[in-house]
Amino acid sequence: MDRMLREWPSLTPEWLALLKRKVSAGRLPMELHAPADLAMIDARVSFRCASGLTDTRSLCLPGTYAPGSAFLPITTFYGLALLGLREGQSMAFDRPEGRRDWIVLEKVLFQPAGVDPAPLAPRRPFRLIAGGLVERAFTAANENGPGRGPGPSAA
Repeated sequence: MDRMLREWPSLTPEWLALLKRKVSAGRLPMELHAPADLAMIDARVSFRCASGLTDTRSLCLPGTYAPGSAFLPITTFYGLALLGLREGQSMAFDRPEGRRDWIVLEKVLFQPAGVDPAPLAPRRPFRLIAGGLVERAFTAANENGPGRGPGPSAA
């Protein structure tokens, strides 16, 4: 985010104020693993905001989304406000049109690689047996009975 502050052109004074608040808050961890409930780049999150909108989006960098898609760039007010929040946290900010807005991070639904892994359930070992299914006859899904048949079914 420091890089954004240095290199990204300020969209509005209000957006710049929100970015400076995010940078000074230091909410994003610098260590290798991040908590699973932290909103970060590439995380899929569900949220609600002052307008009553509830939505689910993936936070992304500018230039890596298509308008109208399931992505929310961090160059938007909502994307930047969500970045660094943990589940249940909210952030209020000023909008260019002079109104006060807020957003609440409801849930982190997907977290990219590099987060603390959830403990995996122990897996039962399995054993491969060479030729174990030789006695079973398989019919290919596109055949209509024994023999070559007329070809794939139209269904």
